[in-house]
Amino acid sequence: MEQLTIRDKQTIRFLQWVKDYPGWWFLICTPGDEHMNLGMMKTLIEQLAKEQFYEIIFVLLTVHRNAAFMDAVFKTMLLEMILAGWNGEVKNKEQIICDLIQLLT
Repeated sequence: MEQLTIRDKQTIRFLQWVKDYPGWWFLICTPGDEHMNLGMMKTLIEQLAKEQFYEIIFVLLTVHRNAAFMDAVFKTMLLEMILAGWNGEVKNKEQIICDLIQLLT
C-alpha cells in the first residue's frame, strides 16, 4: 500500500471537515445565498482559520466578492495592506486573518 503524503493527509482532513460541516461548505461555495451576511462571513473565516484552511478563506472571499457587505472590507483591507507595506511592517498570516475578522466586525 502506498504511503500517504502530507498533502494527502491535509486533503483527507479537509474532506472530513466538509463532511462534518456541509452547511458551512454550501455557504462557502454559493454566491448570493440568503444566509450569507457579515456575521456569517466572520464566523466562517474564524472557523477556517482555526482549522488552518487558509486557501479556503481565499475561495470564500472570491466566491462572495460581489456581496454588498464585502466592498468596504476589500477597500479597507487594501488600504491597510498598502499602509503596512509603506511603513515597512511585515504581517504574518495570523495577523492578516485577525485584521480581516476585525474588518467584518
